[in-house]
Amino acid sequence: MSAELLKLPWITLLTLASGYVGYYVAHVGIREHHKNIDVAFSTLVFGFFTAFFYETVTRTWGWQILPASATAFVFSGILGGIWRRWLKDCMQIALRISDVSHSDDLPSAWVALFAKTNFKSLQLTVKLKDGTWLKCDDLYKFERRPNGPCVFGGAGDLLMYVTHQQNMDQDEFWSCAEVLSDEWGDEITYIPKDQIARVDIRRKK
Repeated sequence: MSAELLKLPWITLLTLASGYVGYYVAHVGIREHHKNIDVAFSTLVFGFFTAFFYETVTRTWGWQILPASATAFVFSGILGGIWRRWLKDCMQIALRISDVSHSDDLPSAWVALFAKTNFKSLQLTVKLKDGTWLKCDDLYKFERRPNGPCVFGGAGDLLMYVTHQQNMDQDEFWSCAEVLSDEWGDEITYIPKDQIARVDIRRKK
């Protein structure tokens, strides 16, 4: 299969490779539910704009094939980022205003958490099924830490830095010591999906 792909014309290879980069950037974190046909046609859509840019801009200006291809490749990634950051929301707003659709086409509310990138998460609180509450009171503090400030797994599990905890038989949160430690390192907590009862997130635009 790979040998056959290498025999394709250069513009075809560039279209497919760049198209997938654009697709990946546009849907990173929210593409687990995509079917093969979704991946294929999304790749072709971004690849089409890449090929158009390559043929009508870089090659028309007389660029050599390598810098022209590299620029087109980067262009596709930028286009995917623009789609994810602005154009996707604009299209959804237009569909809702026109009553075409009120759905965001995401498979679950959990996945929808990843789709909103123009809001900064400030605080995260998780209730476990045994009644224990875990809280990170300032996510910004862990922004540059490993896996920071938190990770919402596609399967519904969670990684977080627990700064405060409240057990089922307690009325108030108590502070967890040495979550950040220059000597011992940073302590992050993994919470499996089947132990999570509720998740509260404070976000600000």
